[in-house]
Amino acid sequence: MPESMGSMPAFPRLFEPFHFGALRLKNRLVMLPHGTGMMRDGMGTAEDDAYVEARARGGVGLMISGAMLVHSTAVRRSRKTVEAFDERMIASMASKAALVHRHGVALIGQLFHMGREMLGEEFEEHAVAPSPLRSSRDAYPPHELQEDEIRDIITGYGTTAHNLMKAGFDGAEIHGAHGYLVSQFLSPATNRRDDAWGGDEVRRFRFLAELIDAIRARCGSGFVLGLRVTADEELADGLDLPAMARMSRQIAKHGGVDYLNVALGVRGGYVKDTSWPQAPAARAGKIIRDACGLPIILGQRINTPAAAESLLINGSADLVGMVRALIADPDWPTKAAQGDTAAIRPCIGLLQDCRNQSPHLHCAANPRAGRETRVEFSGTHRAQRKRRVAVIGGGPGGMEAARTLVERGHEAVLFESSDGLGGQFLYAASLPKRSGLAALLDHLQSELRRFKVRVELGSRIVAPADLGPGFDAAIVATGALASPLAADHRPTGALSWFDVLEKGAPEPRGCGTAVMVDDGAGFWWTYGVAEMLVNAGWRIFVVTPGLTPLAHIPHESTGPLLSRLGRGDVQFRVLSSIAAITPGELRIARASSGEEETLACDLVVIQTGRHVDPGPLAALKAAGLPVQAIGDCVSPRRLSHALYEAQKAAHAV
Repeated sequence: MPESMGSMPAFPRLFEPFHFGALRLKNRLVMLPHGTGMMRDGMGTAEDDAYVEARARGGVGLMISGAMLVHSTAVRRSRKTVEAFDERMIASMASKAALVHRHGVALIGQLFHMGREMLGEEFEEHAVAPSPLRSSRDAYPPHELQEDEIRDIITGYGTTAHNLMKAGFDGAEIHGAHGYLVSQFLSPATNRRDDAWGGDEVRRFRFLAELIDAIRARCGSGFVLGLRVTADEELADGLDLPAMARMSRQIAKHGGVDYLNVALGVRGGYVKDTSWPQAPAARAGKIIRDACGLPIILGQRINTPAAAESLLINGSADLVGMVRALIADPDWPTKAAQGDTAAIRPCIGLLQDCRNQSPHLHCAANPRAGRETRVEFSGTHRAQRKRRVAVIGGGPGGMEAARTLVERGHEAVLFESSDGLGGQFLYAASLPKRSGLAALLDHLQSELRRFKVRVELGSRIVAPADLGPGFDAAIVATGALASPLAADHRPTGALSWFDVLEKGAPEPRGCGTAVMVDDGAGFWWTYGVAEMLVNAGWRIFVVTPGLTPLAHIPHESTGPLLSRLGRGDVQFRVLSSIAAITPGELRIARASSGEEETLACDLVVIQTGRHVDPGPLAALKAAGLPVQAIGDCVSPRRLSHALYEAQKAAHAV
């Protein structure tokens, strides 16, 4: 039952009004800025508008738009970011402002310049920065900005903010965080100048101070102006929390800024995956709030209403910001206000689809994200005729298919051969630092109960007769199985990755060294098992035929993962494969030269991959029952594919 009583919100601090500057918000929830990748030619699109409106409709008090470019030197070749410095974009931005305001939500535009950070693609012109220091994430050093170029960019910030004001935005936010241009001026790690724009903290602050003044000169005092800051760059020579606390006092003393938006980390590390705790920036938010006295928006991995409420109660923040939680469930605010927390589809921090935009933003947990204009994903479409559908397989895909079928008005019966739901995703959630994935399974089971889906556990379906009579269609979601070890590997004492998953990592013995052999996929099934070995006390080698280790691990997860693997003194052998396994050693062959290397070890674990479990698919087709196959039983892939195909199949019935 919802936790709210009468009209009282379940989380009263979260849903009380708040105001800063001339802006009054209906609640303290903020959708933080993020790129959707749906822009074209520097302008907004219908697809992006639909995505944004779904989240405005969901009930946040404030939305801060994705990046608004302030200068031609920030334009990338793809032009998938709004070029807000160009007044020809005002009409497109005005349309966005109107649709957000239609839902009683305030809109602020984020003023953005990447500086030296290329974000994975080339600039139209050249990268620029306060100092010609190459980013570790990019191939080329930037051009060092000269005095006249700095002045021109400052003018661009003022012009862009004024364009936003003319478009009907309620304010602007300077992006001064995450290692982008403003932050590059502020940080000693990236600003090595010895002129008026760098050196001590006062001179490094000058660029930001003049941006604030330029915007106020163009937009006046009634236009809200915020600033996003990195409380700690998490770099050895970068801005740390004491330095940013001092900087925040300097910002408040300078004046002109109505709030600070506080986060941790720089590009490649500021999006926190499922290995991080809730609200990792909470302590930093409180320290900066106490230091400067300005209202604080706090974000980063805040997924639950209870966590958001506690940040307001303990003084870490005045407003709570989120991105991925709203990607996973645009109606998060409405459900939270009603106390219906079980109905919130959780963000599980995979970062596979929201960060790897192919070709734009999607979500592993929510197939509708990024597909809002597609008819089957633009809302729940009731079925014209009720049908009785068998769903075979109780993993995430099967549960999502059954839920969607009943939501549309069909009757669904879910058959699962084991004694519980979750399929192999249960194993994924059992990997070290991945227990947060289970939140999605909990949610889907809650949804099955809410929609009163009949679930038949311990029911192995082999033939149509096993279903019983009266079914009009079937959806097969039987998943995939771990492939066995090759016949010549089992006698050597090698284990498969799935042996370790099922039985746990054995205790170290002998020299205490284990070799984890990847199949080249470079995914969590290999590296999660490797981490299990490290946690059991093994030193490890990772051998992969691929050119790059961790090839399909999301970028923001690789740093924390490598740090954890480092406890096992991990060493990598790339472009290498098994030549022979003998007692106490593994011989590997290098693809580049054919040269062999012998690794002394007492355990070899081999990634054998997965193969489809077609279940009764062929038998059902032969019997003439309309049937669709989804997820891993078609081809072993990821959660996002299973949930997408589940909803697509359910909408096709």
